[in-house]
Amino acid sequence: MKKQTILITGAGSGLGKETAIGLAKEGHKVIASVHTFEQMSRLI
Repeated sequence: MKKQTILITGAGSGLGKETAIGLAKEGHKVIASVHTFEQMSRLI
């Protein structure tokens, strides 16, 4: 499968977070937006 750059909004929790992590593990470049610094810290 071709690796892609994917933008995910709402990646701070729930389905958006799990999707961002899963796609990154598959080797895609993920741009994940969150609402707070705390969410960003947990996502990284």
